[in-house]
Amino acid sequence: MILPSVLDPFFAIARSDPDRPAVVDNGVTVGYGQLARWAGAVADLVATTRTPAGAPPVAIHAHHSVRDIAAVLGTLAAGRGYVPVADGPEGHADRALHALGCRELIATAETGRLPGVDRVLRPNWGPSRAPLREAGEPVRAQDPAYVLFTSGSTGAPKAAAVPHGALHAVLPHLIRQYGAGPGTVALNLHRLDGDTSLEEILPALLTGGLVVLDEDGEADLDRVLTDNEVTLVNLPVDYWHLYTGHLLDTGRSLPASVETVVIGGEAVRADMLERWRLLGADDTVLLNTYGSTETALVTHTAVLAGPGAPDDFPDGVPIGRPLPSVRQAVVPRADAPDGPGELLVAGPQLATGYVDDPARTAARFVETDPGGGTDRWYRTGDLVTDCGDGALVFHGRIDHQVKIRGHRVDLLDVEEAVGRFPGVTAVAAAEHTKGDHTVLVAFVVLAPEPAAPAAAAALRERLRGTLPEPFVPDRIVAVPALVHTRTGKVDRAGTRDRYL
Repeated sequence: MILPSVLDPFFAIARSDPDRPAVVDNGVTVGYGQLARWAGAVADLVATTRTPAGAPPVAIHAHHSVRDIAAVLGTLAAGRGYVPVADGPEGHADRALHALGCRELIATAETGRLPGVDRVLRPNWGPSRAPLREAGEPVRAQDPAYVLFTSGSTGAPKAAAVPHGALHAVLPHLIRQYGAGPGTVALNLHRLDGDTSLEEILPALLTGGLVVLDEDGEADLDRVLTDNEVTLVNLPVDYWHLYTGHLLDTGRSLPASVETVVIGGEAVRADMLERWRLLGADDTVLLNTYGSTETALVTHTAVLAGPGAPDDFPDGVPIGRPLPSVRQAVVPRADAPDGPGELLVAGPQLATGYVDDPARTAARFVETDPGGGTDRWYRTGDLVTDCGDGALVFHGRIDHQVKIRGHRVDLLDVEEAVGRFPGVTAVAAAEHTKGDHTVLVAFVVLAPEPAAPAAAAALRERLRGTLPEPFVPDRIVAVPALVHTRTGKVDRAGTRDRYL
């Protein structure tokens, strides 16, 4: 199937209103016309090696700048796919690009070491009066739009290739769900090596909105939201929870400009939602999102608070209902047929698979009929229950369940119980080998006194009165901060390895 470029609305805005602000990069404003010209220059460079059978992805040396955005837009406009690479351990990027067969790299800075590739592409990043493109190149739906390494991948690269057709399927729904339009000011908090960055960039730029980059976005979020009058912000659940606590502890309100807060990446516990409601941000939409690298941005959404939200969630805080482009199936487990089942999703948003890894692709992308007809499904590994109206409640991952003295224990259940205690601002549970058996350890970040319990040890004693013994951690360790993955998710194993 041949599709028009997903970027055609962006180029149309650039032609009709070239001086309209498109990106503010740490105080420097770039208009739609200039951004489109940079994207056009990138497209001209990468289009020269495209073949009818497609081509390996183009590497983008990411520095979290407006040039990153232009490089993404230009690569997509050329009908190519991109893979972001950032500075990291020596040789890591070289090995990753070699595994992908990547031969070209777009340089987004004048200095710095670049991975070894055949061609380094250096667009003209200066002011330009070059003619504006009429549109992007038409694309085949199955051709890769981007390749990302899945979160938590270690050792041999595990790179998911997401096709152009997936972006066509999801973006119209996200634009509607996020309320994106000409008045949108979206904060680009996430870096290019996670697909959440596209959620922040594309809905805004396809509708005439403004994207803001600020190097203080993570460290001083409140100021950045206020100073830039941000209307749309996308936060990892753990960071959103910490930010909520910061506002409550300082007696501050959510900045008045913020209309929509999108959260995702982790399960939202009931206690987290209760704390958010204490802010009194009743006019702000709190939108929970669910998805994975292998399913293009977002597959499920739920309004948790603000206009349109239910008063409560008696079945648990939902990850949401599927977008119109998504089919879902909940498959019971053979060892626990009456418990939560594994979520399978199908539809045009699915990745084509893992690059040069047919065995892993076959294991996670399966042709099956869980009901309603045979299709290609992605096995998420997530355990969910259906509330009966299509909304799903998340109950952890299959690989987050551990056996403690013969009992099946889900780490999320332990974290929810610990997180409800006053003074606990963040929690992560992990299994740990003690002698010849497995025990639970919980790591907690405690608020400063007097809000926090006297000691982490007191939490363990209080848990004994509320949880079955196998769910009570062998130890509770107070730590200054949890470890996070590059995409903002809590890294349970990394936290355990750092502090034990």
